[in-house]
Amino acid sequence: MGKLYLFLFKKIRSFKILFTLNLIFLRFSKYKINMKKIVRFSLFLVLIGSMSFSYIPPEKHQKIRLHDNATNLDFYLINQTGYDISDVFVAPSKQQEWGEGLLEGEILENGDSAEITFDGSETIRKWDIYVTWDGYDSSEDVYWTGFDLSVVSEITLFYDAKTGKSWAKSE
Repeated sequence: MGKLYLFLFKKIRSFKILFTLNLIFLRFSKYKINMKKIVRFSLFLVLIGSMSFSYIPPEKHQKIRLHDNATNLDFYLINQTGYDISDVFVAPSKQQEWGEGLLEGEILENGDSAEITFDGSETIRKWDIYVTWDGYDSSEDVYWTGFDLSVVSEITLFYDAKTGKSWAKSE
């Protein structure tokens, strides 16, 4: 009888242990499901929070210049005239006024070049160039018309003193 009692006791004890383990497992499973929900909700909050810190209003993006869509009108103006240029004016071909000078008091000496840049908002492709000479009056000024700056990277100015003719070569 003692052996049977011990056997039953062991079985009952094993059953109790299994029953207890089963209850713990079930509770743990329920807890695990709740943990999944808590973890998912926490991740959701972290995602929403990080998005709110990284949000930049659309108007801040408008200043970015995309090379695919923007017309690049920037070019180098090279002075090979034999004379110094006191100022350069660049204006759209159909415009009646030249606007402000670009050299801002500097002199573009013979053999030197200046980079002419645009802010990226310009969409007009055809432009005219007007130059004034250092030490000469305005009757000597010259201009060139119709440069398609969307395909030009360099404009070289020339002058032939013997013939009195000036010309520009674009590349």
